[in-house]
Amino acid sequence: MRDSVLHRRYRLGGVTTDYRCAPTGLASLAERLGGRPAVAVVDRAVVRLHAERLAAVLRDGDGAPLPRLVVAGGEAAKTVANLERAWEWLAARRLTRDGVVVGVGGGAVLDLAGFAAATWQRGVRFVAAPTTLLAAVDAGLGGKTAVDLGALKNPVGAFHPATDVLVETDLLGTLTRRDWRCGLAETVKAAVIAAAPLFRDLEARAPDLAGLLAHGRADRVVPGIADLPWTSWIDGAVRVKGRLVALDFREAGPRRALNLGHTLGHALELQLGLAHGEAVALGLAAAARLAAARGTCPRRDADRIVALLAACGLAVAATPPPRRATAALVAGDKKARGGEVRWVLPLRIGAVDIDARVGLDDMLAALSG
Repeated sequence: MRDSVLHRRYRLGGVTTDYRCAPTGLASLAERLGGRPAVAVVDRAVVRLHAERLAAVLRDGDGAPLPRLVVAGGEAAKTVANLERAWEWLAARRLTRDGVVVGVGGGAVLDLAGFAAATWQRGVRFVAAPTTLLAAVDAGLGGKTAVDLGALKNPVGAFHPATDVLVETDLLGTLTRRDWRCGLAETVKAAVIAAAPLFRDLEARAPDLAGLLAHGRADRVVPGIADLPWTSWIDGAVRVKGRLVALDFREAGPRRALNLGHTLGHALELQLGLAHGEAVALGLAAAARLAAARGTCPRRDADRIVALLAACGLAVAATPPPRRATAALVAGDKKARGGEVRWVLPLRIGAVDIDARVGLDDMLAALSG
């Protein structure tokens, strides 16, 4: 990753988003702020691991350190209480309407920071600095910001695209094996939706991925993993999401493809205590098996999807959780339309059906393998 630099530009909901991915991607932050007043909402784990680097880059155009609100990462960050804390902190800092909120961390911290930016002073600029692979290919781009409410995932939120997404790939070296696995779940998902060449690239490196990720402690860093072509893979996944979001910013149609694996995955995440990417992988594997059983996706393609997820160290089957609780969570999914949940199923590697009618019992049966 040392010499790889990526710059893409997307027009999302009337906002131009510059997506930059480079070994020292945060070095351009002060320039991108353009002299505006700014504050940073930062993942506590990133502060612990990269304090010196953050001290160097989280500065305004005059070189002064940005005020920081440090929050715990993970899904626990996305609470109404933390959102209120962020609002009170912004009020204490007197951030004006021309200000910028910079989110630094994983997807949950970016969701929180982005929603705070969307609602403070009726909306101020937001800059996203993803520090995980999952956030780089998913949460950082697209404009969805939200917090959880009780057992509901992301029901309270706003569409508020970042003006800049700055990925510093040098920070990814401290990710754990679980972090890489989760990010790859979203990367594989993007490839299945609309990037067959990306899928083939990942598949060609499946032996390397399996050697690094299929075994070993989930909470440990992974020596040698930076040698894989991550910038190219990030680009492939981001291009899928960028195209779909630019085409359908508010998710009235084509953007729903990005929900592949998520409708069941969100229910599993809450019930089984899984990380987001782990739950998405199970949802994607179940969707692939069900599509093959229905005859709407070639069995070979479904098997390849499941095999690639497994090579990434992700579980691809699980004992179904209680049906009643799962049905309630699925019915409450914010993507339901007219009281009916529409599922996304693969048609083949590189294409999906975004309007599949699926019985929950059939999906749960496919979950078990």
